[in-house]
Amino acid sequence: MSRKAPLVLYLPFDLVESFSLRRVIAAHAQTWSDGYAWLEQFELRSQERAFARQMLSRKRNVWLFRCNQRQRCGDFITVDMSDPLPAARRVNVIELKQNQPLSFGSGSDLQRSFWRRATAEIEAEHGIIDAESPVSFPGGGESEVLSHLLGTPGPVG
Repeated sequence: MSRKAPLVLYLPFDLVESFSLRRVIAAHAQTWSDGYAWLEQFELRSQERAFARQMLSRKRNVWLFRCNQRQRCGDFITVDMSDPLPAARRVNVIELKQNQPLSFGSGSDLQRSFWRRATAEIEAEHGIIDAESPVSFPGGGESEVLSHLLGTPGPVG
């Protein structure tokens, strides 16, 4: 029986050593055909893969989720786990745009229009955030967004 693809996939820290989206999907999909279909929906371009590896290797207090690219909920969602209270954990709904300056959307742009469904899925599946968690919407080039999220001045290269 085919299972509907999730809106987000948690990307574990061990992907830094061996980045295998197939392995992450295999852990969630119930059938081979589901997993195969999901590969296309969660596929990462080379710059997105580089962004994910940088986040996973440099921000150990942040959980990283890959968004389903067909569901208009962004490219990635991060959750800063520094605070013990889910309602206080900062959420970033990220939309990467190659060679663009850092900007902050409202979450109403087309690529992130269903972000609330994605964060609700994170809340339901992982219990690490709730409806009160503060949300921001950084977008732009990979290095500019990384710089913002890592708290470093200037683009990260």
